[in-house]
Amino acid sequence: MSSSNPLIDPAGLQRIRRLAWLVRLLSLVGVAGVLLLPLLFWSQPDWVASVARREWGLTTLQLDGGARLGGLAATALPAGCALAAIWQIWRLFGCYGRGELLAPRPARHLHRLGLALVALAFAMPVAHTLNVLALTLGNPPGQRMLTFGLSSMHYLSLLFGLMLLALAAVMQEAARVADENAEFI
Repeated sequence: MSSSNPLIDPAGLQRIRRLAWLVRLLSLVGVAGVLLLPLLFWSQPDWVASVARREWGLTTLQLDGGARLGGLAATALPAGCALAAIWQIWRLFGCYGRGELLAPRPARHLHRLGLALVALAFAMPVAHTLNVLALTLGNPPGQRMLTFGLSSMHYLSLLFGLMLLALAAVMQEAARVADENAEFI
């Protein structure tokens, strides 16, 4: 359905366009955060040490350039998933901003967004494990750590991704029905 469809309320479409503009703006902020925050974090040993001790429970850790570079590399896995998700949000709301609502293209972007969030649910605990390993690999034997943990954020990312996959399937079917109905009019 496009903006020329008489079934779409013009006021509703205008609200959707404003929301699409806002979401796309926030997507740009998200991209900047995903790209810059890991660089800032891993470049500051004191910040890394504070987080590693307080949140990851590490007492003996290495903060040399190699360990922090390893942590940054591990962070690239969830960052890539997050960037893929943000890209699909950008594309999805671009469709909405053009008035493309019940159509195959937004359904595809919603599906890909769901896949990116499912991938993120798996990437986050793997990256955490690799971060801890990077910071403790240089420790003496017996003080190296390999951890693996799951949190409610991982579960929510998985659940939300699966929900979006289901919504995308529903949206694809709705787009198909809308196309069939448009042929009869």
